[in-house]
Amino acid sequence: MLRANTMKEQTVGVLGLGLSGRAALTALATAGAKTFAYDDVVSTSDLPDITLCDWRRWPWDRLDALVISPGIPHHFPKPHPAAAMAIRHGIEIISEVELALRAKPNARLIAVSGTNGKSTTTALIGHCLKEAGIAVAVGGNIGTPACALDDPGEDGFIVLEISSYQLETTPSLAADVAVLLNISPDHLDRHGGMEGYSAAKARLIDQMKPSGIAITGTADAHIRRLSAQFRQKGTRVITVTAEDAPQALQQSVSLAGAHNAENAAAAAATLLHFGIDMTEIDRAIRSFQSLPHRLQPVADCGKIRFVNDSKATNGVAAAKALGAFRDIYWIAGGLAKEDGLQPVMPCLSAVKKAYLIGSAANQFAASLKDICPAAICGDLDTATRTAFQDASAAAEGGTILLAPAAASFDQFKNFGVRGEAFADLARELCATVRGHEHA
Repeated sequence: MLRANTMKEQTVGVLGLGLSGRAALTALATAGAKTFAYDDVVSTSDLPDITLCDWRRWPWDRLDALVISPGIPHHFPKPHPAAAMAIRHGIEIISEVELALRAKPNARLIAVSGTNGKSTTTALIGHCLKEAGIAVAVGGNIGTPACALDDPGEDGFIVLEISSYQLETTPSLAADVAVLLNISPDHLDRHGGMEGYSAAKARLIDQMKPSGIAITGTADAHIRRLSAQFRQKGTRVITVTAEDAPQALQQSVSLAGAHNAENAAAAAATLLHFGIDMTEIDRAIRSFQSLPHRLQPVADCGKIRFVNDSKATNGVAAAKALGAFRDIYWIAGGLAKEDGLQPVMPCLSAVKKAYLIGSAANQFAASLKDICPAAICGDLDTATRTAFQDASAAAEGGTILLAPAAASFDQFKNFGVRGEAFADLARELCATVRGHEHA
């Protein structure tokens, strides 16, 4: 555990008791801090040495810091009332990642962000380091909260995925390598628009160590402009393209698509910087497995395969998924984001038909009219079964791809739950086919 002993005897409020909030409470209790916690849903806790009560009852005149979960707004579009109270009292608002960094780990820090691809890139870097026999801890916005990681020591690495929300509340972040993959419209309501969103992402490079390097992609104008601005300031910036991807990527099913080529190129540039040679990188890539809900093959039966890319919650991410396959039966929809389907419109040549779900179904159908065959299915179950019927009737079969280009919150708790529901359906449908074949 990364324990922030500097917080000893301080009084800290923790807002939100998800994974990061619970990790923060455990780390604070271990460090000897006095903690008060509140969650809009959770009313009881098995965590020791905390006071779980309404935030209005916290001792605001004695609070030293407020640790806020990433999903809770502290600024735009409107601060949570507890965050607003902290602002009025001049109380610092920080992330759980900030607590971990205040533990001052000895390991070198690699921080990864971007609108799309950051989880895959983070996991790939961690996997390659582990395969090279190097001590590594991987977490942050992916999987394990930062506070719950152990320090691998000065010969090891901590690899953190950092979201734009966390970048705004982690002032101690100072990476040895800052990987910023891309910047496209997303979460704009939480940052007051594209300018605020880009500024949040830029913190990753702006705050890195003076001796550090930044690794950036070239996929969009925002990242290219930001890279040029940092170069003008004298920052060391390495820009990678899909053409820089390791050779082993050509044999990797888990890293399909041009977007993953750029993710792998960024990972390779990071690893090469620390002296890991390309032979080791290629070997590790061959054994890398897809992360759940990110171009994840979940089932196949004969000429049909199911691919779960539920994490494609915006148009840019969905466009990249659509470029990775042929003969696509595309399931899309949910709670629409700012970019809608605009980014996918040039990427529909491989789509046989779209199956639309959720509150965005009518909007998406209007966008696809006269461009791509589409059916409004309403829910994921109907869409998946209908797509399977159509793909089964096609001589060439195809890929049934869940790449929603929308958030999940209209019908699911999160993209993970949506992805698991799709995977379960896919396995059920394939099992039914196999049962008929053996009857």
